Amino acid sequence: MLPYGVRTGLLRVRSGIERAARRTLYGSRPTWKRRPNLLPWFDRPDALGGLDGDADRELLEHWVRDGYVVVDDVVDREDIDRMVAVLDGLWDAAEPIVNLTLLGLREDADAEPRDVSHADLLRLERAHRHRIRDVSDWRIHGFHYVNEAAHRIYWNPRLRVLANRIFGRRARPIAAINFMTGSRQPLHQDMAVFHIYPHNYLMGAWIACEDIAPESGPLVFYPGSHRAPFFPGFTDYPQTNLRTADGPMTRAYQDYVDGIARRFERREFWARKGQVLFWHGMLIHGGAAVARRGVSRKSMVLHYSVRGADVAREVQGPFNW
Repeated sequence: MLPYGVRTGLLRVRSGIERAARRTLYGSRPTWKRRPNLLPWFDRPDALGGLDGDADRELLEHWVRDGYVVVDDVVDREDIDRMVAVLDGLWDAAEPIVNLTLLGLREDADAEPRDVSHADLLRLERAHRHRIRDVSDWRIHGFHYVNEAAHRIYWNPRLRVLANRIFGRRARPIAAINFMTGSRQPLHQDMAVFHIYPHNYLMGAWIACEDIAPESGPLVFYPGSHRAPFFPGFTDYPQTNLRTADGPMTRAYQDYVDGIARRFERREFWARKGQVLFWHGMLIHGGAAVARRGVSRKSMVLHYSVRGADVAREVQGPFNW
């Protein structure tokens, strides 16, 4: 695995080349102004009709109908254990991990969350670090850049085969988040967080890194909600979504999604260690309330798209994150 700095440097070079090529070929017109919005096969009216005789028909019908599938035994448990051991040990590590930042840290339960580098965290007194850990719903983005086990999970070939099968095209992972406790995230759709064109070439994969207790704030989702219309306020999506929307638009989106969710059954994913829930980019989901403080909910969340569909580099700021 190449060092973090080398990988990020190569990504910046590639991004610069791609932007220059787009400007040369198309001027300032973004992808969504130039290409038709051809939805994936599973969002077309005749999706189920094409599955006769398909060996994966049951799985794919479930995806089309409910917007998610649950699979077992596709992630190596040894990789999960190695990754989690490093995450558990971050607070008392002998040396900081270079280029690692912990997100959502709080000094106390009512304080504003902030992001802290691993190096700065380890400079604090041990008791102070542990107090922060115990009151924070912390997470890490891109742990696969600095940890070999997380890197193997990110590029897990069995996960990619399943993502390929669902998309009907070659899938590629585009983001990863590690959670150690319940996220308590408001209800949302991942399409409202990412910038995807053509629409709906996005799926999430929630990997349970331990048996998930009901009181830990499990993942909440609403089967079938992926078929509801997208928020009409995002008239120029993918330019405008939650990452670029102003305050009133963000609140209007939340009201809209909460209202849609009330029309569908609410489920909690009480997963067993190693289980993976794949979900459609439009499926409404979030984090349940944590019923008992101190109960962990260790998970890794991946997101998959297809080549050319993640158009975030073409979106104009300002950005909310």
